[in-house]
Amino acid sequence: MSCQRWRFDRFLILTFIRDFSTKCCINIQHFSLICRKFHDKYLKRYLKLLNYYFNLCFSISVKRIKENVMLEKTIAKLKEEIVIIKNPDGSNGTGIILDDLSIIVTNSHVVTGCRNARIETNDRKPFIAKVIYSNKIIDFAFLLCNNLNINTRPVLSSRENILEGEDVVAIGHPFGYGFTVTKGIISSLRREVKGIEYIQTDVPINPGNSGGPLIDSRGEIIGINTWIVSNAQNLSFAVPSKYIIEAYNSLPPVEKILSGYYCPACGKMNDEKTKYCNHCGHQIFEDRLNEKIVKDTGYCIICRTQNEIDEKYCKKCGAKLLKKEEPKNSNNAGSIKPNETIECPGCGHKNRGQKYCRKCGKTLI
Repeated sequence: MSCQRWRFDRFLILTFIRDFSTKCCINIQHFSLICRKFHDKYLKRYLKLLNYYFNLCFSISVKRIKENVMLEKTIAKLKEEIVIIKNPDGSNGTGIILDDLSIIVTNSHVVTGCRNARIETNDRKPFIAKVIYSNKIIDFAFLLCNNLNINTRPVLSSRENILEGEDVVAIGHPFGYGFTVTKGIISSLRREVKGIEYIQTDVPINPGNSGGPLIDSRGEIIGINTWIVSNAQNLSFAVPSKYIIEAYNSLPPVEKILSGYYCPACGKMNDEKTKYCNHCGHQIFEDRLNEKIVKDTGYCIICRTQNEIDEKYCKKCGAKLLKKEEPKNSNNAGSIKPNETIECPGCGHKNRGQKYCRKCGKTLI
């Protein structure tokens, strides 16, 4: 009888544990009252085991809830720090503002061949950013836009205790659709491709996500999304933050950056304006800003000064700022005929059938 009773009691206990682990509907106090009726030492042992199991599950659940809340708060804050990068060729990318100096990190292939790029914040305000550094081998670059008022600062993480299988979130602007969040896990921490270690994930990445941050469960940036394997499913790679932190700490002061001259060929900054790069010897052509990226930004193409977006004239030199609402070929009395030659009052360059001077950009009419 004792053996049969033990089997019956053991069956009841295992049933209770199964119901607790699957449905979480067992009241611990009620279960302890049942155990007091039997006065069996095995029941007391299983009760201790059940209490330990309950405490363990509870602590893990609380930890995950805290991590999810922290991640949601981080994503909400990053909305102000994520920017869209637009190029004259129509391609888009993503960047993230790193500090209060408005230094932006993105991919090198997003700003290839550019010395300036058009950026738009989350509220769609356009600005002109200056490319100050580019690493084409690892594929990341820094931009500077000293007119952004951002008070928050994201955390670039270089911790070594990241685990494979850990949840990660990618933020970007796929196909220019705006702020988008996708989620996945880390597939491999150190996937070496052509001598460079990348973080491999299964996060869905699309064109336009390049340069966007890869965030862990703590809300820290562990990398920036770089490239995908086009013929595979959810096989994406990100540049680890350790490369970005090392390059960021070695950047020169802002005063030196503003007076420097960037070389698009090697991605390095020269101390002063020069015809040939002091690092690679490549010829640096004069930077001519495209009207597509300058319009409605408040940026003056003559004195290279950033004005307020709603300003019509530059506050430094008085030149008229480019606006989208202005038609390219005006039909009023001050319009220029197609074959008419006009000498620029600013630089003396002769233009034919142009509304703006090709050399200095000054308005001709």
